Amino acid sequence: MTRWIHLLARALLLAALLGALGAQAQIVYREVTTTGNGGDPGEALLDALETAIGQVTGQKLSSSVSLTISESTRNGSTQMTEDFRQKVEKATRGVVKSYSVLESGTTAASGRAFVRIRAVIPTYKQSEQLKRMKLALAPMAVAQTLADRPGAREFAEGVSSATEAYLTQSRKFAMIDRRFTDTSGRELARVHTKYAPIAETVKIGMRVGADYLVLAHVKAFEVQEQTERRVTGRTVTRLRAEIGVDLRVLDVATGQIKFAHSYVHPGRLPPGMTLTQLSAEVGTDLGQLINTAIYPLAVVAASGDQLTLNQGGDTVQVGRVYRIVNLGKALVDPYTRESLGQEETEVARAEVTAVTDRTANARVVAGRVPDGARPGTLLARVIPDDGSASLAVATQVRLPGADGAPTTSGSPAAGGKPAGKDDDW
Repeated sequence: MTRWIHLLARALLLAALLGALGAQAQIVYREVTTTGNGGDPGEALLDALETAIGQVTGQKLSSSVSLTISESTRNGSTQMTEDFRQKVEKATRGVVKSYSVLESGTTAASGRAFVRIRAVIPTYKQSEQLKRMKLALAPMAVAQTLADRPGAREFAEGVSSATEAYLTQSRKFAMIDRRFTDTSGRELARVHTKYAPIAETVKIGMRVGADYLVLAHVKAFEVQEQTERRVTGRTVTRLRAEIGVDLRVLDVATGQIKFAHSYVHPGRLPPGMTLTQLSAEVGTDLGQLINTAIYPLAVVAASGDQLTLNQGGDTVQVGRVYRIVNLGKALVDPYTRESLGQEETEVARAEVTAVTDRTANARVVAGRVPDGARPGTLLARVIPDDGSASLAVATQVRLPGADGAPTTSGSPAAGGKPAGKDDDW
C-alpha cells in the first residue's frame, strides 16, 4: 500500500511539473495589421507578411519562402484567392497561421503597389523566469600546465555541473546553457524540416543571450594520496587536494569585470571523500559565492524564534547556522561616490531546521530578531566552515535588473542606491 502511495505521489509531482512547464512556455497567437509596398501586388504582399512576422517574432522570411510566394503571382498581379492563400501559408510552414487582405491598390504619389493585411502569427511565449537576470556559465578552463594531470579535466567538469546546479536551484537567475549548446543546437535544427509542425517551427529565433557570463579557471590542482597509520594499527588512506580557482563575472555587453574572487581549498579531505565529491563541494562553494554576492539569503518572515528564508533546495542544508544581520543606513564611498551597500549589524544566529524546494525554515539559537522587522531588512550571512576562509567574503554587489531598473543586493525594500549609480555592483 505504501509503495502505491509513493508511486501516486511521484505521478502527481510529475504531472504538476509538466503542467508548470507547459504554462511557462507555450504557443500564443498574435493578430497584427501591417501594410507592405512593392513594385507589384505580389511584392507588396510579401513585404506586408515579412513586416507582420518581424513585429511578432523578430524574424524574416527565408529567401526560398520569398521565392515561392513570388512565383505564385501571375503577370504582376496577385491572385487574392483561397488557393493562393493556402500556398502562402504552406510556404511559410506555419510562421503565418492565416492572413486576410484588408486593402490593396496603387499609391497616387509613387505609383507603387500597396497591400494592407491582417495576419495571425504564432509565437513562443517565453518562460516567466526569463524576466530574471540572465546568467550563463562558460565551460570551466584548466590551466595549460595542469591539462595533462590525471583527473584535472574531470574535476573541472564536476565543478561546473555543481556550480550550475546551485545557481539554478537558487531561483534567482535565468540560467542560460553554454556547456551543451552543440547538443541543443542539433535538436533545434530538426525543426527546419518541412515536416515540422507549427508548435516546433516557432521555436526558431527564441534563443536568448545572457546578461552576465561566469568564467572559472582552475589554476591549481595538486592531488596526493596520504597513508596514515592509526593507533589501532589500521591503515587509512585519504586525499590531500590543493585546489585554486579564479572566478569572474563579466558584463557581456561591455566586457567589464563585475565580480572577481580567487577561491582556494587548502588541503586534507575527510576520510573517504573522493575527488568527485570534492568537485561537487567546490562547485557548491562557487555557486554560493556568486549567489550571496548578488542576492544574499534574506529573511522573508519571522515569528518569535522561527524564521523563513527565501531560498531552498540543495542550496540550503539542514543544520547549517547563519549569522542574521540587520540592514542599516546606506553607505557611500567618499572618493567614488559609489554605493558600498548598507550597514550590517549582527543580531542573532539561526540554524536551518527544514528545507523545501523554494524556502527554508530556521530557528534562532542565539541573540534575538527585532520585533516587527520588515521582510528583506534581515539577511542570513554564511558562517564559513573551519579551514574554508574562501566563504568568509561579505562582498555585496549590485546589478541592473532585467527591466533596466537597479536590483539591490539584499533587500529590495531596504534603501536604494545613490542617484546616478544604477550600474553599481
